[in-house]
Amino acid sequence: MTQPSASGGREIGAHLLGVNVTWRYRLEWIGVRAIVKLLFRVRGEGLEHWPPAPFQISSNHHSGWDPLLVMAISPLRPRVTWFGPKEVDFSRGFRNRLMGFFGGMIPFNPSKSNLGSSVKAVQRVFDAGGVLAIAAEGTLGFRESELLPLQDGATVFAALSGVPVVPCAIVGSSTLWWRKSVVVRFGAPIAVTREGGRDARAAVAE
Repeated sequence: MTQPSASGGREIGAHLLGVNVTWRYRLEWIGVRAIVKLLFRVRGEGLEHWPPAPFQISSNHHSGWDPLLVMAISPLRPRVTWFGPKEVDFSRGFRNRLMGFFGGMIPFNPSKSNLGSSVKAVQRVFDAGGVLAIAAEGTLGFRESELLPLQDGATVFAALSGVPVVPCAIVGSSTLWWRKSVVVRFGAPIAVTREGGRDARAAVAE
């Protein structure tokens, strides 16, 4: 499996990026749903707003659990590929090996030196009829009542590809404990164009 280097000189591996519902992804989906629903009271709202794939989900980000919370209430298909985490060596460490085994993510370089590779990887997801999910704030927020400034990726990938953006609000994940209630709420899809990227970012923030 080809991994991206810190310099961005190598393409993101097909397995890591895969958008097909493989047995690995099915196993991950079943396991995550079971674990998350055992630990927390998770409620999904607005799934009826999901348009036909491809599309992009732009969410807030308050916890490392956020991608798992979204997966726990999402259908098996279409498969959701996450933009992130920051580039790591997927051959080292239990957490990294686990992420590498299941795949379904696009590692990125915070310095944006591998932007071209990331854009190509995102386009492959959309071309395959997949769904891209991205933390619109680009980093962990501190308070659920305050949204950090949205990063370019919140809408730029969708604008370049002409796919709609589905805003996602994860409420209750900033501090988690046993059986805490968490809501994952999807809003109506937003049409994005290259010219209207700034307006779309404002709409996602709302």
